[in-house]
Amino acid sequence: MKLKVILGTAREGRKSENVAKYIARKASELGWEVELIDVKDYLLCYTHRWKITPEMERYRSKILEADALVIVAPEYNGGYPGELKILLDTIFDEYEGLPVGIVTVSSVTGGVRLLQELRLAAVNYRMLPVGQVLFYNVDDLFEGDELKDGKYAERVERLLQTLEKYAKALKPIREEGRRREEG
Repeated sequence: MKLKVILGTAREGRKSENVAKYIARKASELGWEVELIDVKDYLLCYTHRWKITPEMERYRSKILEADALVIVAPEYNGGYPGELKILLDTIFDEYEGLPVGIVTVSSVTGGVRLLQELRLAAVNYRMLPVGQVLFYNVDDLFEGDELKDGKYAERVERLLQTLEKYAKALKPIREEGRRREEG
């Protein structure tokens, strides 16, 4: 099973990078083939579905090989980062049938408003949001690369197990959509 973890902010000093790397490492330990997609590697200024740039095609090919996604993002002003919005908007049909886990990161609130927005966006893209983990007070949760709070480790593992179940169940839908894309 192939999992793509999207790190949804390019901001310098981003705390969500620790979270995304932790999730990627744990998924790998559970047997997933994992790739981290960092928005800072796709800093696009616009979306234009009829003019495909090399960056957009590279992102598209990564999504087409995915069995599931995890989006890791901080809450910015009650929503999600603009660079994540632009990246997600570069494609549409390719997301059909992808189960997605949403992981929010915040210094205080945990990203509740961000979670609401990303759920709506995911449904619009025809993904299926199947779980979430909200990282509250992220500054206090890590010691280096290691997560100090066992409750969060359990939540991440449960999210990954849920994603695997849905990835298997939704495979026929993804395959049908991808055949349409090729045809």
